Amino acid sequence: MDLEKSKILSKTLADIYLEQGYIEKAIEIYEKLSKREPEDTFYKQRLSSLKKELKEKGKSQGFKKILQKKLW
Repeated sequence: MDLEKSKILSKTLADIYLEQGYIEKAIEIYEKLSKREPEDTFYKQRLSSLKKELKEKGKSQGFKKILQKKLW
């Protein structure tokens, strides 16, 4: 199924992915929504926020892995 042309592609679907912990999927949805509706600034703001959150999450998980390997 082509999500870009899909009628189910929506903010609600992205929110569902977020609630389930799938940040990457939510980002993918918001990127497609942003392309489809470039005048909607909400999508761009949400994308920026989620990408920052994902980056921070990656940093903290990487640090935890280093600690686990070296200390335990």
